[in-house]
Amino acid sequence: MFVLERIERHLWRRGFVQAPLRRAMRNLFCFSWALFFAGLLLLPVTDTVFWTGGAALLSCWNFYTLSRFVQNSLPASLPAEDKNGARTAQVLKKALRLRSYLRLFITGILMYISLVAFHADPAALAAGLSASIVIIPISLVFRH
Repeated sequence: MFVLERIERHLWRRGFVQAPLRRAMRNLFCFSWALFFAGLLLLPVTDTVFWTGGAALLSCWNFYTLSRFVQNSLPASLPAEDKNGARTAQVLKKALRLRSYLRLFITGILMYISLVAFHADPAALAAGLSASIVIIPISLVFRH
């Protein structure tokens, strides 16, 4: 439990103030690293788990940057001159779209390199990228 508490403290200091989101990020982080280290141990036998863990880490990074940006960018209150929040929403949508495209570009480049240069298993990469789609809802539904 000590490791989980340290991870939560680190996430709190990084701006993850919402407990459910912090818990989901912690679970995704731990799962991704555990899968990656298991892949490193099994690398002499098979590389499938390694590529799944690497893609899970990439998925974790994507979720981390997206959720951190949203939490840090949403204003606590709207400026007086922006009564309905339309101007603030427009700026945030543009920034979020730009960051999402940049993350998508980086993810695409890394997936391309993994597939073409290292001949990674496409199913393993897809399974790793899907880690956040499985871990985050489970973390949010089963709260303790």
